[in-house]
Amino acid sequence: MPEYLYVHIPFCIRKCIYCDFLSVCYDEAIAELYVDALCKEFTLKKNLARKLRTIYIGGGTPSL
Repeated sequence: MPEYLYVHIPFCIRKCIYCDFLSVCYDEAIAELYVDALCKEFTLKKNLARKLRTIYIGGGTPSL
């Protein structure tokens, strides 16, 4: 059972030429759909996450 979870938030103000990560330009409607989908996924998998020690949320432009 994994002890760590990384949640990638792929929204950026613009795509940097050096970035190799999945990212898209920020769109509020798409971001809301993404967050809703993440919440549903967390709800579906909540019983599997009992032993998580760390959740790291990263990616995209942090201020978004």
